This record gives sequence, structure tokens and C-alpha cells, in this order.
Amino acid sequence: MLNSTTSAGSGRKMYRSRLLEDVKLRGYVLLRYRCRIFAVSPFSVTVPNVPDRELGPLLTQLSEAGFDNPIIESVGAHGASARAASVARGRPSELPEDWRLVRERDGESYRWPKRRDRYAPYRVFMGTTRPEGAVQVALGETIRKNAWGRDRKYVVAFLTGGSPQEPLVEFVATDDYDQTRELVAVIRGSDGARRMYGAGDDLPAVYTERFRTQIYNERVTHPGVWNKVVVVAREDDDETMLNHALIQSRRRYRT
Repeated sequence: MLNSTTSAGSGRKMYRSRLLEDVKLRGYVLLRYRCRIFAVSPFSVTVPNVPDRELGPLLTQLSEAGFDNPIIESVGAHGASARAASVARGRPSELPEDWRLVRERDGESYRWPKRRDRYAPYRVFMGTTRPEGAVQVALGETIRKNAWGRDRKYVVAFLTGGSPQEPLVEFVATDDYDQTRELVAVIRGSDGARRMYGAGDDLPAVYTERFRTQIYNERVTHPGVWNKVVVVAREDDDETMLNHALIQSRRRYRT
């Protein structure tokens, strides 16, 4: 019995010793592994075949984690890119066939040289085109005090998937906004850059074919208002505002 007890005790000691060694080894490996994680370069992660209904929540979680500008590519039923499929069908894709709301953000603002806008609501949309692939544009709504003689609603479009970064166009409420719910935004690019189109200038075909246009001082009356061409959109016509912003981004950032 003595030998048996001694043998059993020795076995337990050896087992505990090996267990402690295993624990120490695991701790060492874990420490080494963690150190190597922090030492490697940043990763580019692809999440394939995300269902349409899950895309919005996924983008929201990525944004909350600090990743505001993921690269998104829409794919068809057989895995071909939407851009390639559009070309194959011969269907125009210079403008998105539809814009999808992917997220709303609270407390967003943008600092201009003479003021700060605070936006509510602030909504981010995504569309797919042949030139850009997937593109995200945000619309932020605000009220500006004493704008062209009165407090007016503005809808500002930003080229961003998250917080306001690059303002593209500003839609401003017309004088008869209370009756029509319409806003207008100037069309720039007559010189290939920021110059606005005048009443006698030839507009790009996309504006004559796809947009309703008027003259700024026909819709907003105040000393100093420009005699320039504007796009007209109802306050609930997100598609017109987003398409105008996208076209203006191409003219502003063309290479």
C-alpha cells in the first residue's frame, strides 16, 4: 500500500507539473501570437456574396468600427459584376439604376469657411455605375439662417460613405418652397471645372435628357442671386439630388 500510495502521489505530481508546463507553454504561445498580430501589416478583407438585406447592417457595423469607406462591388446572380453585365446587355449605366439607403448617421456636421452646418437627417446612399463601380453619396439636411434674405432649407451632397468630407452640390429651398417643396442647385463645369452654366450656355446632354432645369433667379429672388442654370428637385426626390451630385463629382475630379 505504501508503494502504491507513493506511486499515485508521484503520478499526481508529475501530472500537475506537466499541466503547469502546458499552461506556461500556452501562455507563451498566446503572448507570441498576440505580439505577431500587432507586428503584421494591415489586412484587406473580402466578404463575398453578402445578401442585399444584410448589406446595410454590415456597412453600419463597419462604420461603427471605424471603417467608413469599404470597397463594394455589386454582383449578379451568376457572380458576374454588375458593370460587366450592364455592358454585355448594352444598357447605359452612366447613372445608377437605383440608389439604396445604406445607413443613417446622427450628429453629423461640416465646417465651412464662415459657418458650421449640422445635419439632421444625414443619410448615406449607394449606387453602381459603369465608370465608378459602387459609389456612396451622403445627403445632409439643414436650415441656414438668412440665406438669400430668409431662413432656408438646404440639402448638401457629400462624396463619402461616412462623415461629411467632400461637398459636391447644395440644394436650396426656393421662394415658393412651402407650396412646391422644391429645391434648386447650380450646375457647374461649363469651363470643365467650377464655372456655372449661364442661360445661353449649352448644357451637357445628360442634363437636358434627365433633369428639369430653370434659372436660379426665377426661383430665388434676392439681390445678388445668380442668373445661372439650376437643377430643380422636390425635397423627396433623392435620386435627382444624388445623380446631380455624382455628375458634378466627375467634372470636379476628372483627370
